[in-house]
Order: sequence, then C-alpha cells, then structure tokens
Amino acid sequence: MAGKPLFVCYLALLVLLLAGCPNPDPNRKYALEPQSVVQSGESEKQARQAAPFADDLVRFLRGNSRKGGDTFRLRLEFDPGGFAPRMDSIADLEALLVIMRDFPEMRITIEGHTDNDGDPKKNLHLSQWRADWVRNFLIERGIDGERMRAQGYGDTDPIADNESKAGQRENRRLVIRVLNFDRMPSRLPRLKTSPSP
Repeated sequence: MAGKPLFVCYLALLVLLLAGCPNPDPNRKYALEPQSVVQSGESEKQARQAAPFADDLVRFLRGNSRKGGDTFRLRLEFDPGGFAPRMDSIADLEALLVIMRDFPEMRITIEGHTDNDGDPKKNLHLSQWRADWVRNFLIERGIDGERMRAQGYGDTDPIADNESKAGQRENRRLVIRVLNFDRMPSRLPRLKTSPSP
C-alpha cells in the first residue's frame, strides 16, 4: 500500500515528461497531469500536488503565460530549524527535475527563505542550506550544477504574518527564479488554449 503514492507520483511525472516530447503535429494537445486515473484519498492529493507548479512553469517556458512573472514557489515543507524538506512534500521538486531535463537551456536561481523565529544570522544560514539542499538534489540526479545558483535570504522577505504558526510555515519556503526565459528557444510546441476545429 505504501508504494501506491509513489507509483502515482511517478505516473504524474511520466505524463509531464511525455508532454514535453517534441512532436511534429502542431495541433497535438499536451496533458500536463493524468486525466483518467481513478484515485482516492491521500494518493490523489500527492499525485496532484505538483500539477499547479509544473503546469505554470511549463506554460511559462513555452511562452504561453508570462503573467505570473519569472518566479515559481516550490511547495516543500520544512520543520522549524530543518534544512531538508519533509520527503512527503517533494512532488514539486521531482517535477522540476523532469522539466529541467526537458529544457536543457533553462537556468535558475533557487531562493531560500525562513520565518523570523530565532537569530537572523542563523536564519540566513538556514535559508542558504535549504537552497543548497535543493541544488544538490538536482545535481545528484543529473542536472548540471552550472545551470543553478542557490541563494539564501533568511527572514528578510516574508510573504505571511510571522505571528502565527501558519504564517511561519508559509515563510519557510523555496522559490525558483528562471534566469534566461527570454533567450530560451523552446523545441516544444505552444499549448493551444482553444479546441481544434
């Protein structure tokens, strides 16, 4: 039973990988997440966790959407003071790995942030360790380290109220910034937003 969530994650990543394969048919539709897989409970939740991140990033890289800017939040969850994410929260990171393989020209900065609990100097180091952890995760899986920079910002850029536990959890985050999207030739067809005739 424990293998089912992992299988579902791999299935979602396979669909993303296949969606990125070049195809001479310009009218072909690309599915960015599984549409016909029947799932329930926790495995469905885990399988779909990466869908918004992956969908937004792929659309951005293909030139279909620039409205959100060049930053994308990795939905990784960290325990207070921990530099490695909880392994049940790395669906976005696994999707990023597949996307970086499909877009070999893509260069990114991995930006680490913390909440304001504790010493600001220690928070700065912690945010750098978290960004480095993500970079090393990708390098260990075959992504060239020259394509990535890791930068920690500590607690200097909160996006939520640090007075609540929920706000602090939101502030413990990693953001991916695409550095060269304007110079990235995509070999992939643009997604169509309307049905074919």
